Amino acid sequence: MKKLLFWIVLIVGIVALIGSCAKKDDDTTATTDNATTTAVTFTSTTTASGSITVGSVAMSGTYVSGCNTSGVAAAVSGGYVPSNVVANRDVIVVTGNDNVSEESHFYTDTSCSSLSASLKDGNDNFTVGDQSGDYYKVTYKETGFKVTAGTTVAKTYYENYFSTNNITASGTTIVLVVGTEYDVGGSGYTEMNLYSVTSTQVQTGDDDRNTQPTAMDSLEMAKQ
Repeated sequence: MKKLLFWIVLIVGIVALIGSCAKKDDDTTATTDNATTTAVTFTSTTTASGSITVGSVAMSGTYVSGCNTSGVAAAVSGGYVPSNVVANRDVIVVTGNDNVSEESHFYTDTSCSSLSASLKDGNDNFTVGDQSGDYYKVTYKETGFKVTAGTTVAKTYYENYFSTNNITASGTTIVLVVGTEYDVGGSGYTEMNLYSVTSTQVQTGDDDRNTQPTAMDSLEMAKQ
């Protein structure tokens, strides 16, 4: 379980790195290395169900960010994602009346059409707390973590990472099959986060089990 938690914390760090770079680029003049395109057609492999009221808004269905390239090169250089990744997008799917799937999808092209890998953080007991400015404090329990390698490069990268860090699925060595989703299992920890929800989009903070986030960290995700 400790090793699994370490893995999840690393992934959260990757998302934070890319998200932070993307937000900084929104406040500066765009360059060829930080372009964020508009959303393209995205077909989710996660089934949406139910709804969760955040403030006065019912959050339901699937929310998808634009195709982002900002910060991705730094993540690749740091060894945080497979070497063939050049773009990413954030996705949130409401999967029940107190369940959400927070997802990161990584691509080998700048139009986000060719998948390198996807990571899905499954959360249960989603509870909305106090309002904090324009945001709402939320808590949820991390109950599942799924990995899909879309290429052999991603398969090798994640299998090597699991092996090097002695990460297993309940003691079983993790062997990925390209194109097949693998459920590593959840940490069971309760996480704190911030959510900003409107009728058309969702944005989140960087969840943490010890400290309440105070700012948005994800890409903005539009309701499909």
